[in-house]
Amino acid sequence: MRRIRKVGLGLLLLLAFAVGGCFLFPNRPPVAEFAIGYNTVADEPLLVVLDASASNDPDGDEIILYMWTFGEDVDIITPLDFTKAVAVPIITVKYPVEGEYTVTLMVRDKRGKNSTQVSDQVLVPSEELGPTV
Repeated sequence: MRRIRKVGLGLLLLLAFAVGGCFLFPNRPPVAEFAIGYNTVADEPLLVVLDASASNDPDGDEIILYMWTFGEDVDIITPLDFTKAVAVPIITVKYPVEGEYTVTLMVRDKRGKNSTQVSDQVLVPSEELGPTV
C-alpha cells in the first residue's frame, strides 16, 4: 500500500511540474527588439517597414504575438490592415504625414509571458528631403 502511495505522490508531483512548470526553471519574459526600414518604396516616402524578427525568448519559447502601438492615424499595410497585434514579426506601415513618431513594441511568448515595452522614434521625411538612410 505504501508503494502505491509513493507512486501516486510521484505522479502527482510530475503532473504539477508539467502543468505549472518547475520552480527551478521559471518562465522568463521574452525580449522585444525591432529595426526600422525607411523608404522601402521609392515613390512612397511615408511607408516604413518595422522588423521585430530579432525579438527572442531566453527560454527558447516561440514568440506568438507582436503588439505594436503607433498612434491614431497610422495604417498597417501588411500583413493585416485591421489590427495592431499580429503573429508575424515584419509589418509595413504608412504614416499620414511627414514628422517624428514614437513606435512601441511588446511581444508575447507561447506560454503567455509578455516582454517589457520597447520604443523608438520613426522620422518620416517629407518628399522634398528624399530618402532617409
